[in-house]
Amino acid sequence: MFSRIKPLATLVGFIVAITTATSALAAITYTVEFRDHFGVVGGLENSYISSGVPGYNFQGERLCNSLSDPACAFTATIFAILPYCQSASEANCVESLAVTTPKVSSGKANYLRTVGTRAFEADVANGIPAGTNWSLFEVPALKSAGLQSTFGVKVRVELQKIPGLGVKASAFSAVVTPYELGTTTAPDATFSTFSNPLGQSSIRGTGGDPECLWVKSGECGREKPFPADATITVTIHIGNYLTSWLHGRLSDPAVSIQPLDQRQNVLTVSGKPVEVPGVKGSATTEVIQGKTPLRDGAGMKIDSSQDRSLEQFLFFEKFFSNKATLLDEVWSFRSLGLESVASAASDALGLGNPLDSLTSVLNGGGAGGGISNPLASGAKSLGDLTGLGASAAKCVPEASQIVGAILGTDSVSSLIGLVTTNSLTYAPGPPKYTDGFLNYKVAGLHKNPNDSIFQGSYDLVMSSKVARCIYGFEGTAPLYATVSVINIPV
Repeated sequence: MFSRIKPLATLVGFIVAITTATSALAAITYTVEFRDHFGVVGGLENSYISSGVPGYNFQGERLCNSLSDPACAFTATIFAILPYCQSASEANCVESLAVTTPKVSSGKANYLRTVGTRAFEADVANGIPAGTNWSLFEVPALKSAGLQSTFGVKVRVELQKIPGLGVKASAFSAVVTPYELGTTTAPDATFSTFSNPLGQSSIRGTGGDPECLWVKSGECGREKPFPADATITVTIHIGNYLTSWLHGRLSDPAVSIQPLDQRQNVLTVSGKPVEVPGVKGSATTEVIQGKTPLRDGAGMKIDSSQDRSLEQFLFFEKFFSNKATLLDEVWSFRSLGLESVASAASDALGLGNPLDSLTSVLNGGGAGGGISNPLASGAKSLGDLTGLGASAAKCVPEASQIVGAILGTDSVSSLIGLVTTNSLTYAPGPPKYTDGFLNYKVAGLHKNPNDSIFQGSYDLVMSSKVARCIYGFEGTAPLYATVSVINIPV
């Protein structure tokens, strides 16, 4: 059973950044842009395999064709755009798309083709999906009605091969975008390995066109508006340890999860697209490791939906004159990354950070991930692992599910929660329940590009069983809360 918490009346102000510069090296001026998505430039948003994993590969990063490549024998990071499903039992693929409007109720889409050729084939033994590109669809009923009828679907999974842990999927994202075919003189986006001035190997992308969703042999996928009042429904086959908590850009969300097999779920997400502000400006700051470019003064393009974008936005907010420079119409959702799930558990749910408590378990590892859930095995007490204290006794199943989701070990066919918003940036984890209200973190700008006042929205869908345990709700009545986003005049 799920209870939707509708956006109604809680007053939540936008967050003001107070940042102290540390480790300053120099003052530089550069362009900073926050946007939900960008065109294809360099191809880093495509499918590829590299030897680089954070914390490893101090000698550098190289491209690989597969995990059998010697450069990826020790560690690897895999970015795979999932292919269209060829069968109902296929793992890691896009099953279907539907787009309806008030005038078009039969919105089933027909699969047309996949852009380009596969970057690499699936490696079933290691749980790695095939790496492809955008899957293209057309809705005949919309075409007959004279409405936008062609749509691209991109579901991108990130996996890492880590010594002692094997291959583990760490995150995924899904986006549906209307398109029309156009042309471009830009070359295809390609990768290459090169040596930087320090003599370390690294990878870089060239080619592409920022006005295109994809570029292939002169073909350009140009983004178009959604049909008015459209509802988009996409169904994918995805690893079941990635589907417990989702966040994204859509309104009126509905979620269905069914088990496909022991390791995969059939995930269906439905909702309406939202308009998300973006902003571009010039910043002059001291160079701070991890927040600003190193020394070259180059610009920054920041995905405003990624897990840490709120913190990054707060650092640069003062340079943006409190006004967005564009609005993107978006329909997308994604999972929390491993660190973000742990952080959400610690910050929003009031739990101790399981990654801090489970270092020895994570370092132990085993084949294919091989990590056991210590709550299920009894290796640690619940209080030690979650910080729930006296309430641990009544929350064992729920807390175990959260820790299992963090570790990616539990096969779950149920949703813990989904949060969606049109705010420029936001905290992707569960909100904190304080004094009878759900308090969540968002950050953005006061005005739209046309000087109208930005109107924020926020939807939360959460398992009522988990919500009653974690937030302390009593009884079995449906859960409702008054939640909305407002702008504070300046």
